[in-house]
Amino acid sequence: MTPKDVLTNRNFCPVPWTGLMYNFDGTVKNCIRSAGTIGNIKHNSIEEILTGPVNADTQQRMLSNQPGRSCYTCYDLEADKKGFEIISDRIFYIRELKHVPLDTYTQGQHDLQTIDVRWSNLCNFGCVYCGPTFSSKWADELKIYHAKPDTTQLDNFKQYIFDHAHQLKHVYMAGGEPLLMKENLELLEILQQKNPGVNLRINTNLSKVDTQIFDRICEFKNVHWTISVETIEDEFEYIRYGGKWTDFLDNLNRVRTLDHKISFNMLHFLLNYQSVFDCVDYLKSLGFHNNSFVIGALLSPDYLNIRHLPDDVLNLLKVTLSDKINQKPGYLLEDSYRNMLSYITQPIEKDLPNSFAQLAIMDQRRGLDSSKIFKNLYKLNKGQ
Repeated sequence: MTPKDVLTNRNFCPVPWTGLMYNFDGTVKNCIRSAGTIGNIKHNSIEEILTGPVNADTQQRMLSNQPGRSCYTCYDLEADKKGFEIISDRIFYIRELKHVPLDTYTQGQHDLQTIDVRWSNLCNFGCVYCGPTFSSKWADELKIYHAKPDTTQLDNFKQYIFDHAHQLKHVYMAGGEPLLMKENLELLEILQQKNPGVNLRINTNLSKVDTQIFDRICEFKNVHWTISVETIEDEFEYIRYGGKWTDFLDNLNRVRTLDHKISFNMLHFLLNYQSVFDCVDYLKSLGFHNNSFVIGALLSPDYLNIRHLPDDVLNLLKVTLSDKINQKPGYLLEDSYRNMLSYITQPIEKDLPNSFAQLAIMDQRRGLDSSKIFKNLYKLNKGQ
């Protein structure tokens, strides 16, 4: 592997050699974007998983300039694009891990440098597009609970992570809600002692900043807050069920006082097909840069897919996105608009009536009325 290979082999990603993504049910993936798992700590140790045949196959394919089997999400985002202002985890980790020795990249080797560990699904939100896997609020609402590793298996995995804390270059905390997970406090305390210069990236709903975890994060220098939000006011409170718009703004102002980087992680889907632009404009009015916005299409659940909108509505949306692209905002915002435009042009078997039916079921369960909040959307329901 040479520096040129890293930059020119568009199938290569450092994560199969340097990272892991863990979810609380025991599953292990290369990263959150991976379409498949590489193992489960309920069946094998984390060391066996990271050096096992599934991960080794991905490594060999990449070394041979072939695509990783589970990596199409990044490849799709990069299609027909050049440069490094691309919304792709592959590009992100090539930059983030640029100092990893190149001899690391041999088949069967693994040297942990970056982690995305979801210790639990603990979350105080029930966002409409989420579910029991990543939200305990959803799990309680639907009474769906996932089997977890036993205490010994979890302790062994945790010890592996803590033993490697001193060498980590990048730590991604997500969830659930990472500011509520006690294990993150344990990890932060170890990092503070052994690796205070580590890059921390916190993906949060920003609902709770009165926690020890938040206080400890504030002590680190290299912190990137990735804040989940995709609309404002009453739409925000419906989509991000359990949240309050005024609390969000107060907490955002708190984070802005820190000398930390802030980005916004947004999803584009049926409910915010127009208002996502209002959210971007509002945040830009607060002074946030065009490179602060990463917007992607919601892929599941299917009934919230934006492509279920009527063709005439999608055509107007295409015009809006084309106009915004033609204004050349640059940076990640422009790449987001290009990805959004590309996505809505892809075919789908439309079923908007089912979308409204599923919203009605959720409304009844939660005691809400989406028709009073998303009035323009519900005008499309007439005659269905």
